[in-house]
Amino acid sequence: MLSTRKKIVVIADQLIRMKGYNAFSYADIASTLNIKNAAIHYHFQSKAVLGKAVITASREKFKENTTLWCDKSSFEQVAAFIEMYSNNRKNNCICFMGALGSSFNTLPDAMKQELTDAHDEITVWLIDVLKQGKEKQEIDYDMTAEEMSDLITSGMLASLILDRVSKNAVLDNVKRTLLTRIEKKK
Repeated sequence: MLSTRKKIVVIADQLIRMKGYNAFSYADIASTLNIKNAAIHYHFQSKAVLGKAVITASREKFKENTTLWCDKSSFEQVAAFIEMYSNNRKNNCICFMGALGSSFNTLPDAMKQELTDAHDEITVWLIDVLKQGKEKQEIDYDMTAEEMSDLITSGMLASLILDRVSKNAVLDNVKRTLLTRIEKKK
């Protein structure tokens, strides 16, 4: 069973991904968990502290996932990474980077730094997987690993947002296109 602190982080994460950081309050969390605002303040003295905890939890989940994926081929690791975005859509959410990135200039400094660190970790991991995949001839692409990493992350992030607006399956189209783009041609 999750502790109250972890439940608060989970609910805050969902609210950030559904509504945005600036659009939720402690009252939203309190009503969902049927607790008083004071209980949230006990664990998180400010919304900024809670926001940073949400980003930290997302970073930890990403590290757990990449550890689980490490025995897969490079193509399978990139596919698993891309699938995370599909999982967000299934939960009617966008990714934490997109949800918080759109409010970056209004975030408290500690959250900005945590989000920047998360972006750097994701980028370094993805570039490494892409480079290893090309060296092992498991995947192929016609640009630098850095450019391919940017194309994958920005394409998936944007497609989650556009999926909300469009009646078309933007995420599915982008996902299929990106995976086809890196697939090793026989």
